Amino acid sequence: MTSCAMSSEPVDQGLYDEDYYRESCGGSEFYRLYGPRTLKPQLAYALRLGDVSAGKTVLDLGCGRGELLYHVEKAGARGVGTDYAAAALGVAKENAGGRVLRCDAKALPFVDAAFDRAFLLGVVDHLHDWELERCFEELSRVLKPGGFVVLHTCTNRLHYKTLTYAARARFARGARRLGLPMKDPRRPRSDEDESLHVNEHSQGDLERFFSKIGWQADIEAMPNYKSLVGRLYGDRLPEGFPLKAYAPWRAALARGTAKTPLAPLLAREFFVVARPRRV
Repeated sequence: MTSCAMSSEPVDQGLYDEDYYRESCGGSEFYRLYGPRTLKPQLAYALRLGDVSAGKTVLDLGCGRGELLYHVEKAGARGVGTDYAAAALGVAKENAGGRVLRCDAKALPFVDAAFDRAFLLGVVDHLHDWELERCFEELSRVLKPGGFVVLHTCTNRLHYKTLTYAARARFARGARRLGLPMKDPRRPRSDEDESLHVNEHSQGDLERFFSKIGWQADIEAMPNYKSLVGRLYGDRLPEGFPLKAYAPWRAALARGTAKTPLAPLLAREFFVVARPRRV
């Protein structure tokens, strides 16, 4: 993987304050409208991949606001959430009760073979390579035989917005010199991204990482979630739903593109179902 920061020190947990979880963290527009009841698309899709059902034990590593835990409990499973940032725990307790605790992903306070499922959603981008290796050593230890991890990346390092940003910026400057009113393109990485997302990934990065640590990984390129609204939420959407569905033809095109060789470049994000190869 490619680190986007000079230092390999862990990200300062103080950067994740309560405002970050309530106002800035991904899916905040869903959370402001519905609380934990309606999941943002990333969590809704991850929950489907996890096949969570009654009686299963579930670890949400980096639980954030605790919305996923809320739905894990609704499914009849037994969930516990952890987070590195103290500010997350207060918000998570509002949504998931007392089943959350603060700990480092590199040193999980659980016995061996404790969980059927583990979720690592929007977390790996915040961890350096060495941290991820230790984290997956711990996940291998706490997973039951047959258990697996559902992982989601916040952003694709080779997303087309990043690949074409410099060219579009030059084009905008040239257009203005010709008197055309063209604005500069929006920066592909905000100041917050620079400070928090220290290790963004491409599909190749993920493949190399899981090969290195000896895990089996099924990687899925994710198109725009507007192509999946019907599949994730059905036909009756909550009032004020903040995601406008694609027209059927455009949704089919997006899902089809996700199955072509272009997917690793065009996908905004990736999902991974990963299993340790046990001896």
